[in-house]
Amino acid sequence: MAGGGEDGGHAPGGPPWPSVSHYYGDFVRQLLVGAAALIVIGAPFYADSLRAELPFEVVGALILVALAAVTNPWNRNVIVADAIASGVGMAVFQTWALSGYDAAGPIAFVLRQALAILFLVAFYFSVKTLRAMILRQIGKKDRPDEFQESERQRKIDILSHFYKEDKSEKSRRKKEIHPIDKEGD
Repeated sequence: MAGGGEDGGHAPGGPPWPSVSHYYGDFVRQLLVGAAALIVIGAPFYADSLRAELPFEVVGALILVALAAVTNPWNRNVIVADAIASGVGMAVFQTWALSGYDAAGPIAFVLRQALAILFLVAFYFSVKTLRAMILRQIGKKDRPDEFQESERQRKIDILSHFYKEDKSEKSRRKKEIHPIDKEGD
């Protein structure tokens, strides 16, 4: 059978990896590799001084590819590093695009803007993944009643807290000896 799927074909119909709920690292990985490729390929067209800027662009591209390679749903530090690299990349390329708008040609401006937008989207999905990690939602499926259940659980927690508090207050009172009780003995 041509086409792929479960029988070992060459062109699978779905994504090449299983989907993990609330995890966008795979998309961030693609954006970072795409940005690194655009940095290296587009450098001759947008660099002000290629000789001075090329080493920084090459090292930056290598860092982006390295971060993309180690991005996974189990390591929060890598997701934080993805967000930082994306945020810095967005700030650098957007500033460079706008500050060099008059001096650079339209191709340089468009390439710098494209990189800034790639980094902006990567930043968004990195932070979204980080939020899901902090809330321990990675891998959990969305349910229509999840917010209702959370509200119900919150009410139960509040009531159980007051019940425990009330119980401890009663036991404290039992241990106290009142002056009236002393006279009766």
